[in-house]
Amino acid sequence: MRALLGDSRRLSASQDVRISRPGVTTSTATRYATTAFPDAWLTISAGRPAVGAVLDSIEDGKDRIVLAWPEKPGNGFTLAALAMREARSSGRLASATVAVWPWRNGLTRAARSILVHPQDIADTAKHAMNDHRAGAAWMNSDGLAHIELCMLEMRLRDLLPENAPRRRLRGRPRIEVVVKNPTLLETTAVFPPSAAGYSPDAEHTLRRVSQHTHLNEAGASLTSARASIGNPKTTPFAVLGVPGERSTKRLSRYLNHHLLEERPIELIVVDLTRASRTDLGENWEKRLEILLETLDTLERRRPAIVAICDDPFTLKSSSRLIRSHNAKIKPKRAIPTEIGLYLADRGLLSSSPDLPDQLPKVVFHADIKDASLKSLRNDLLDLLRRFKEAGNLEGLRAVATALSFVRRIACLPLGLNEARIASGILFDADDDVDSGIRAMFLEGMALADLAAIESSGADNGRARPIMHRIEQLVAEWQDETPVSAKLNELLSPQNKPQRILLSVPDRRIAEIALGSDRAIGWDCAVCDHHELATVLDRSYYDQLIVTGPTSKALRTILVSESTPPDVVLLGDASGAGLLAGELLPLTRLDGFSAVAERASGLQAALKRGGLDEKLNLGEAEFRISPAAGSKDIDLSREGERYSGERVSLHTSAHRIVYRPSSDVLVFTSGEARLFEKLPAREIERGDYILVLDESTRNRIRASLATSHKSLEQLANYHQAIARLREQIPGARNLDKARAVLRRMRDIDPDVVDSEIHNVHRWLTADTAPATGEGTRQPGAARDWPRFKLFMEANEVNELLAKTFWDFAIVPTRSYRVQEGFQFNQRVVQFVLDPESTHGAKANTVGLRQLWLSLQDAVDEVENIEILKEDPRHG
Repeated sequence: MRALLGDSRRLSASQDVRISRPGVTTSTATRYATTAFPDAWLTISAGRPAVGAVLDSIEDGKDRIVLAWPEKPGNGFTLAALAMREARSSGRLASATVAVWPWRNGLTRAARSILVHPQDIADTAKHAMNDHRAGAAWMNSDGLAHIELCMLEMRLRDLLPENAPRRRLRGRPRIEVVVKNPTLLETTAVFPPSAAGYSPDAEHTLRRVSQHTHLNEAGASLTSARASIGNPKTTPFAVLGVPGERSTKRLSRYLNHHLLEERPIELIVVDLTRASRTDLGENWEKRLEILLETLDTLERRRPAIVAICDDPFTLKSSSRLIRSHNAKIKPKRAIPTEIGLYLADRGLLSSSPDLPDQLPKVVFHADIKDASLKSLRNDLLDLLRRFKEAGNLEGLRAVATALSFVRRIACLPLGLNEARIASGILFDADDDVDSGIRAMFLEGMALADLAAIESSGADNGRARPIMHRIEQLVAEWQDETPVSAKLNELLSPQNKPQRILLSVPDRRIAEIALGSDRAIGWDCAVCDHHELATVLDRSYYDQLIVTGPTSKALRTILVSESTPPDVVLLGDASGAGLLAGELLPLTRLDGFSAVAERASGLQAALKRGGLDEKLNLGEAEFRISPAAGSKDIDLSREGERYSGERVSLHTSAHRIVYRPSSDVLVFTSGEARLFEKLPAREIERGDYILVLDESTRNRIRASLATSHKSLEQLANYHQAIARLREQIPGARNLDKARAVLRRMRDIDPDVVDSEIHNVHRWLTADTAPATGEGTRQPGAARDWPRFKLFMEANEVNELLAKTFWDFAIVPTRSYRVQEGFQFNQRVVQFVLDPESTHGAKANTVGLRQLWLSLQDAVDEVENIEILKEDPRHG
């Protein structure tokens, strides 16, 4: 009988019961900003469909999955917090209890950077109090702390324009924090999970505002009101964290917590963005399945699910899983509704896209080269799956490295041998950066890890045939790769349109291509995929040729109004499935209707061009975890090996080493500056710092290298080179180069004859092919002694030569910027004052994207270690 009653309760709980719980009768449009741009107030625009999905699912109990594209949406907690704020201010709900799964460290960090306009919060509270005075039932019938919430929120009217005194935190003077507006985090009643489940937190609400303003002065702190809002039993809008547990038993402790008996969870925001999937692990679907199974055991209305995804493959996988699960339970639940969320900028606070109903017509052509690569790719994926099943992390990295190498060389716009020669000339230093770039084209380096796995026997004999096939491809592609051969045909004079833009996958590939002998005959502009959007907006082109198409390039092509009328994609069969997976949801979800026609045209072109990949193969490719970067970041060294005392700051994912006097960028949570600097010796546990991991360093390097001031100085240098060349005797440029080489040998007899090729390049730097932005490579020696010698041979005094070196050559070499002490100091200067680096012509859109990405790179200092002097590094 008990079993029958239990089944009956579960059946009732699984059925959808619509909720109608309206709140304040006068709605208020709530404005938001970010600490990076505290004066740019906007209402929710582009992110509104995601917020609407949350509120719809609370009311109707149905599951929904949101795919954000082309930019990232943020995380699930930010979505939940925005939805609760909008539910209150609009009056759509009087109260709600939602959860975010999976909860992880740092999930609330992004909400610390979102500001909520205090006047809008206070106005909503005032309207609610008016409802209370008018006898509105919603303010008085459910026993929740509605009045206390209103009293607390109306206090925000007392915030003054300048009431942020310098504070002493943790017993010592700290950086000055300017606070004028509350953050989304401190205006959300959030309850993270703990060993005991959930606990009240009377100090959370408006904590930052109370610390840094006069709002919490004696007699005005509203202690009892804050206690009521900080209790999950009484707060009107609660957001709870649910960990990604590995069993239904452990998960039930949170979903059935005693504090939730009277007001159970009504919706769960399932965060399937990349950071959360990484935290869950490779088999994140299994954890999601455990969540679904646990929800089926609840003896009440089953909470609805709103999953937020940031890539098409996660949408496909999660939708497949939830569909399958909903079909198995009794009674069956409806299949989840899939929603397309178009985000032109990062985050849910992105402004609405200004796309026309119909973008300009584009004719797509695609050529997927060398179908034989499919079998090689499939063998690599099969080996990867076996390594995953065995838990062999080294094997996973080795396979990922090998597959990346195959893709890279297959899509080179020039022959492999020519790429090696050009990279050897352009990147000839012995440091880690240059040697790493040269290694990009060496099969021995790319296959070294796989060879080590093969030697250990962990591959069961499968690696050797794969390595042999890759070595054969390398031999075949010495003169021409599959893509470069087709590119030669497209760039021939008889086939060439008037203006062509060539876009290659990587900035380093672009530099090597432009520095090659082949590029001398190219009559086209060149850029990498990350620059493509900016380049298209600046100039008109008749044709765009994209080699090695990536998701970044694909997204630019689909959304840009400046996309040329003729687009050619040159790719390889080993990566084609990824392109197909990217396009599929864009052709069928309403949220992407503006780009649906282009997506369909591109999809058809890929099929005509040789794409016969199944989508599941593309999904398998997507799941390849990139080789994990080093957790150790040494910002103490610089050329000479520093041997003094060092400070090692440990975060959740990295260990960063500084000199004690080095500046560390500390996230302030203030509104005057996003970051302030403190010496490493003064950093304490609990501080939030900017972590200069590899991806962050690359973004900053690129911004430094393309700043207006750097490019202006580089143009001055090239003008000087042109004047200098005119004064050198000789009929041809090569004759002039020989004359300069003789002068250099007179100064330094150790200069070898083979240096003639470099001297010729240095002497003709102003005539090198331009990038898509109209700029050129420095075309100068790779180190100061050689540059100084070249300048001296041309009778340029050392002071002027050093000026050119410091202000024109070094700043524009984004991949030469080292990761040591001087680089860190330069980053600090740039982050604190970007305008001084970029000048009046700064790319504000690019800077905004950079600032938003920097906020994602903030992490909490969990431990600090002092490393004593080590004489071995002297």
